[in-house]
Amino acid sequence: MGGERDRSGEGGRQKNRTSRWEWVAAAVGTLLVAGTIGYMLNEALTAGGMPPGVAVHVDEIVPMETGFLVRIRAENSGGETAAGLTVEGELRSDTGSVEKSQVTIDYVPARGSRFGGLIFQEDPRSYALTVRPMGYDRP
Repeated sequence: MGGERDRSGEGGRQKNRTSRWEWVAAAVGTLLVAGTIGYMLNEALTAGGMPPGVAVHVDEIVPMETGFLVRIRAENSGGETAAGLTVEGELRSDTGSVEKSQVTIDYVPARGSRFGGLIFQEDPRSYALTVRPMGYDRP
């Protein structure tokens, strides 16, 4: 008993103080968790009931050896995924329809976009080109 020292600090009491940086880290973590929960609640309450709102845009037309590729972008502004989205492209002249092409895009997530391509034999730059979504499935 003669050589033992009290290692606990002042008179046997150990001080357990939380540093300022630990409080800052705890506050940041709390804000991140609260923000994530708030975001998820907002998504669940507001966006979940909105059906897919798909719009199709032409990005570019690329000549190929076998015809012409029209690269398209399908954007979904709705709150649900559109699965098996069918997109139709049509070339029209003054006398009527010249050529049609279709593509199916596996899925377009809510508030997301996906890319695809339509292939034509005729040059789409020589005609009026229209692209439109035709239909989709619910996943």
